[in-house]
Formats: sequence, C-alpha cells, structure tokens
Amino acid sequence: MPISGNGWELLVKRLGLHATGARKRTYSTYQVFENGQAIPALGGYMCECVGPGNLVAESGKRIKEGRYPLWTQFGRYRSIGYSTDVQTAGKPPMPAILLSGTRPRTGILIHPGHPPNLYLSSIGCLNPSNPLESNESMNFWDSRSRTVALIDSLKSFDPTAFQHESTASRIRDAWAVIEGEPMTALRAPDRRALAAEIRTAEPESLPISKSGAQKCARWLLDHFQPQLAAAVQDKAYRVKHLCAIVCQETAYKWLNWVERSDAATIVARCVFDASGDYPGTRRTAFPKNTAAFRERYGNQFTAMLIEEANKTRRLQGWQNATWVYKGYGIFQYDLQKVRNDRRFFEDKLWYSFDNCLDRCCKELDEKLVATGGDLWRGIKAYNGSGPSADRYLANVKVFTTYCAEVTGG
Repeated sequence: MPISGNGWELLVKRLGLHATGARKRTYSTYQVFENGQAIPALGGYMCECVGPGNLVAESGKRIKEGRYPLWTQFGRYRSIGYSTDVQTAGKPPMPAILLSGTRPRTGILIHPGHPPNLYLSSIGCLNPSNPLESNESMNFWDSRSRTVALIDSLKSFDPTAFQHESTASRIRDAWAVIEGEPMTALRAPDRRALAAEIRTAEPESLPISKSGAQKCARWLLDHFQPQLAAAVQDKAYRVKHLCAIVCQETAYKWLNWVERSDAATIVARCVFDASGDYPGTRRTAFPKNTAAFRERYGNQFTAMLIEEANKTRRLQGWQNATWVYKGYGIFQYDLQKVRNDRRFFEDKLWYSFDNCLDRCCKELDEKLVATGGDLWRGIKAYNGSGPSADRYLANVKVFTTYCAEVTGG
C-alpha cells in the first residue's frame, strides 16, 4: 500500500519474521514522509506480533495492512506528559501514539519496546527499533528515543492536537500506512544485510543511541569547540567526557529540536526535571517541590522559574504547568545550588553555554579533588552516590567511547 504523498505519513513495510527459540516477531522498516518527502532522521525498523493480520478482538496478532489515522494517547502510555526519567528503563507512563480505525481491536499503539520483554513488548502494537538480528532484543532507550522523535515530529506538524494533556485528539492529516502480510522467516543473509550496522553492547539505561550521541558531539563541536577546548586545558577530563555528560543529561530532549531551533534557543530551553511535582515522583534534595521553593524564595522568583519551565513545555507542544523545574542548563545544574549560587538561577545565567560549562567544570574539579584525582570516581560523584550514580557512570563511560570517535581522544 503506497503512501498518498499528502500530510504526515509513517510507512511501515513488513519484511518478514524473526524467530529465536519459541519467540517470534514481525520485522519491518519504517520511514516518515511529510507531503511525500522522506524525513531522513525519522526512519528505522519496527517490531510487532506475528500475523497473519486480522481484526479479531484480543487476538494478540498484528493488525491488517492498511491506512490508519493517528491520535494522541492517554493512560499507561501517553503522547503528552510521559515519564522523563532517564535512569529507570520502562518507567510508566511511557510515550506512545494511537492508531485508530482498528476495530474491533483497540489500543493499538506505537510505543517503545520495554522491559521485561525486550524481544517483543506488544500485543498487536508497534515498537520502533534500530537494526536487529533475529536473536537480538531491542534497546529500550533507543526505542524510546525513536518513539519520542515521532511524537515531536507530529507535534510540529499539528500543534493543536497536543494542546490538551488528558483528552485524545485526532492528529490532523497524520497516518500510519502498514504494508505487507509476510509469514515467512527472513533468511540469514537478508538479516545480515538489514542489520549491517555493527553495534557495541550498551547498558539498557542509555537515554540515546550511539548515533544520537555522536550527533550530540558533532553539534557541540560545531557551536562551542573553542570553549570546550579551553575548558579542558591541563585537566584530567577531555572534551569527549564533557560531551558524554551532555549525552546523559540533556541530549535525549534537545536532539529532537536541532532541525528547528538555533543553538541559543536550545541552550536556554534546557530546563528539565519536574521531580517532586510531577505525579508519582519524589525528590529528597532541596527544593522537594515548588511549594518548598516558594516558601523560601517568595512568589516573584518562583513565578519566574515556573515561566521558564513553561517556555520549555510550550516548545514541546505542552500546556503550561505550575511547577518549578529542578535542572538548568545543558549540563543540568541542579536547583539545590540556589542556596550558594542564587545569581545563576535568578539572572538566568544558564542561557549562556559558557556559564553552564563553567559550573560543570568547577563541580568536576571539586569532585576530582575529593576523589584523589580519580577521573571516573569524580564523574560518578558529579551525579551523586548509590546505584543511580553507578548507572550514571556506566552510561557516561559508554558515551565517552562514542563521542571520542567525533572529538578525538
């Protein structure tokens, strides 16, 4: 079923079946088109249940090939207000888009492949992925970033559909086009050709893929190479480490904006982390929530930070909220620092990459002194302590390897 060449179209071409032991899945390619023009950054592979396609309620099989209108989704999976936790793989609510017109089947979504079943995480739904061999499982963070990229593209295409945070809306002139009903296994040579990209084993907690990390590093060098080079003079850490920290802290968000926003906007809008206020989250450091910040710093300062958070929310097509966010700048300088560095937050100094880099390096320098000059222990301490800091360090180590291919040693 070819695309029409009009509107926003996600073309899913089913290639065949993967099987390993008793596990099976349908393996497809996907590509997004706007008015018939392919968007190169929005392509990849898709996993779903085995066919044949049918419309039997609760069948657990893939839907029939066809053309399906897209809607926003709410519930355990959401198109707006999904979890921004980049430490816990699969934390609900997860991002998703709803396919309509599938009756009597309901709840057919595009959503990330997620633990505990990363080989296939759907009952008739579609899980975006990077290239896979038949025995390989999906990487949650890669699948999540691909789903978020689709959602962000749809938000840009039809912002009005994303104005309501709890009501499903038809996304104007947006479609999923499903092509093919294969029931044969892909042969090994075909699988090797489709999965020619050689991939390094990655922790499940990586918020972005290797290609995303290298895109981040290239963007940073394109815009801020002199500052980064100067910052690491006579230091134990290198540019690759600083880029890796950005990969872990904020790139999962702003990589989706680079095609439509300039560098100044991206740096200024790195206001993230609604922990303590977003439902189902908690925070132990000061401020535990917006009320705690307001009590200490008053209404004017609080209102300003709420508006800064809402500027970021609006950039993503979300409605305003009444929350003070806790992370500021491309390296995510935590709001707990306000007690000793009030000017950074009150004067919006995170709008400047140089200011963000300065705070990051000062903190790294302090942690290196505290850890006796041990670089990796210092980077772990930059995040904190305990299991979450261990995961943070593991991710930064992987990202450092990826970024080094762009930045050099």
